[in-house]
Amino acid sequence: MDEFDGVLVMLMAAGGRIAGRTTIQKLGYFSTIPEVIQAHYRPHYYGPYSADIAGAIQALVSYGFIEERVEMPDAPGSASTPDWKRYTYSLTGDGEKLVRRLKEEHPSEALEIEEIVGVCRDTANLDSRVLSWAAKVHYIQTREKRDMPHDEIREIARTLNWDLTEEQIGRGVALLKNLHFA
Repeated sequence: MDEFDGVLVMLMAAGGRIAGRTTIQKLGYFSTIPEVIQAHYRPHYYGPYSADIAGAIQALVSYGFIEERVEMPDAPGSASTPDWKRYTYSLTGDGEKLVRRLKEEHPSEALEIEEIVGVCRDTANLDSRVLSWAAKVHYIQTREKRDMPHDEIREIARTLNWDLTEEQIGRGVALLKNLHFA
């Protein structure tokens, strides 16, 4: 399944709406592990990042299959930074029709994505931070081609400008185990 179809199926699996670009990026990353979605990832500040997925999101917005909403801080002087924004994506009616067709054309891939999204929802409430921690741990272990102790993961994470605490690694590993990726 390509990144366009994958993003649409992820949105449907999450109930038609996902808050945050990072969440979509990480769900996409987890969907590339069993090779359900074809997208390339590289290290980035919030963990593995795919320009393919980012481009698919923007294209799907422009095609009218998903809607993008931008949330800004509510009040001046709030705890968030002045440039803070959160993007929320929702399927449109046309997007829902397309996903129904995709699920008929690619039933096994759609089911696999639904399972990944379900585990991430049930285990981490689709929290972008937890998904990022798990993706970072998986990325490091895959790059190194082995399971590693937490202290070694932390050292390699630092070389990628990722600061992971023991607790974050533990929560990431727990999610990976629930996904059957660890």
